[in-house]
Amino acid sequence: MRPDDIFHRDGPLARALAHYEIRDAQREMAKAVADILDQNGVLLAEAGTGTGKTIAYLAPIIVSGRKTVISTGTRNLQEQIFFKDLGFLQEALGISRRCVYLKGQNNYLCRTRLKQFLTSPKSLGYPAAEVARLQRFAEETTTGDRMEIDGLSDDSAIWNEVCSTRETRIGALCPFFEECFVTRARRMAHSADIVVVNHHLYCADLATRRQGGQILPDHEVVVFDEAHLLEDIATEFFGLRLSSAGIERLMQDVSRVVTAASFAVDSQALPRKRTAAEAVKFAKSFFACFRGAPGRTPLSFDDVAETALPLWHRLDAALESVELSLRLHEGEDAGVDHMAHRILTARNTLGEIVEHRDNSKVYWVENHARSVSLGASLIDVSGVFRESVFFAREAVALVSATLTVNRAFDFVASRLGIDFDVVTRTLPAPFDYARQAALYVPAHMPDPRAPGFLDAAANEIWELVTMSGGGALVLCTSVAAMKHYYQHLVTRYDGPLLLQGEGPKSTLIAQFLASPASVLIATSSFWQGVDIPGDALRLVIIDKLPFTPPGDPVTAARIARIKAQGQEPFRTYQVPLAALQLKQGFGRLIRTAQDWGMVAILDARLRAKGYGRTFLASLPDCPLFDAPEPVRQWWQEQRDATRHHPHLRLLPDH
Repeated sequence: MRPDDIFHRDGPLARALAHYEIRDAQREMAKAVADILDQNGVLLAEAGTGTGKTIAYLAPIIVSGRKTVISTGTRNLQEQIFFKDLGFLQEALGISRRCVYLKGQNNYLCRTRLKQFLTSPKSLGYPAAEVARLQRFAEETTTGDRMEIDGLSDDSAIWNEVCSTRETRIGALCPFFEECFVTRARRMAHSADIVVVNHHLYCADLATRRQGGQILPDHEVVVFDEAHLLEDIATEFFGLRLSSAGIERLMQDVSRVVTAASFAVDSQALPRKRTAAEAVKFAKSFFACFRGAPGRTPLSFDDVAETALPLWHRLDAALESVELSLRLHEGEDAGVDHMAHRILTARNTLGEIVEHRDNSKVYWVENHARSVSLGASLIDVSGVFRESVFFAREAVALVSATLTVNRAFDFVASRLGIDFDVVTRTLPAPFDYARQAALYVPAHMPDPRAPGFLDAAANEIWELVTMSGGGALVLCTSVAAMKHYYQHLVTRYDGPLLLQGEGPKSTLIAQFLASPASVLIATSSFWQGVDIPGDALRLVIIDKLPFTPPGDPVTAARIARIKAQGQEPFRTYQVPLAALQLKQGFGRLIRTAQDWGMVAILDARLRAKGYGRTFLASLPDCPLFDAPEPVRQWWQEQRDATRHHPHLRLLPDH
């Protein structure tokens, strides 16, 4: 069964859907995926919102019967694919495939950690009802999936005590290995035809394979949906990170493992307890040397070496002492053996970070309110993808609504190591942007680097949300700017005013949807993955072009490397990266053929600078305004049009 048959007006999808609509872009993408499956190779496909890209690649995969892993950037898409799209398509096509939804380890209960937790003093610090709920869950569940526990928050502290993690998983030597929920899930994945995962789990598999193991089953085909997220996720995943809080948790795990161990605790426990306490103490002192302003900055020991290096040696000696005391019982208990290995890994990680051993990485310090982390990130992840994905799989498809810059795939291809011939497809969204949307770039705004910009932007935001009567998403490029705009509006705006950080993302979106007058002010995580079709969202305001701060260590290292290669980093890296992010922000506005509204970008550089043409060429074609009066006129005309065309949504009068 070929795509022309599947997507025909008399085909299986038309018979399964009451109001089936043929989409040329969807059918074209399905053909491209089918060809890649037949001939092998790599496909880069940018498919705009509304093209039906998920159905387009799933249908030929189901027909092919090839062992496939589908990797997504967000849990929402992962769940949509598994719980909705795969079931619908199999029924419509009359083809049955074994499909498995595989999550990251921390979504599954660990029986070993639960046992250790229940016998540790730390369990007494939690409400008895919560502990009892976990015990009941462990007795009743067949999957161990945290989603089965009603009311469990995303950041549940008690779940973090008992979930499986990459660090704590013992493997085949664990006494609960055969009963392990992770083991069961992975075995189901190995027997499946289609496995749905996320990018973090796929990167975990790549890292494990480089060390001789594997998490995911061997597969011929991989599809990366939301592929624009791959470089950032891989950069974080293939790096290193250690904090004082992490070492404290490590020492707490030592106590839990020893308490639950099968051997009797003897006099060796005394030096172990003493050195464990010393390790925590030295860790706090060592990491305190790097306390600074919030955020991530390059790591240099020049200013702190005299103080930090002696503390590092003491910390390493304390960790070594704990490790050796555990190795005295080597072979007696798998958990104790694994704990000793974890301590050795922590020592090696810290040693590499302190000594800057790997010139392929950039080293950094990250300060938060309650912790300090030291870490390292890969400067270039292209080699990982080229060797471990593109040259290791028979067919690879990378799809997203944002993969091109100035209508070309060159930037994304270079970042992911694609320096060979591939198939490309650019499939526009089926929306009439010229009618449904407008872009406003106010010419009267000061340069974003000018001292008065934040106040001017706050006033402009006030004027715009007053015009729209709310229904606005304000996307900021910094937390400081977000808070400034919020403080400016909180006493002036009468409608619901929401601020990122005041609740989980899902809760804020639900509150936003509850009132057509809502204004939501947010930063990075709301630039993508936010899908608010219909009346609720009619205005997107972006305060600045989303350039990554040049002081960010990873960005700085990449800029330096590009310069060393004789290229100009601003034009070849910083502008294209920001253009992709801007496309994501713009894409929040129009989600269906009935939506309409305006995107306002308060950064005059978009019109004043030469590189602004790259940004504008990457955005959908729609009316462009630079002064308030034409904007108000356009808005009034659109609002009037809704009164005369019932199929368009009606905006409130403001």
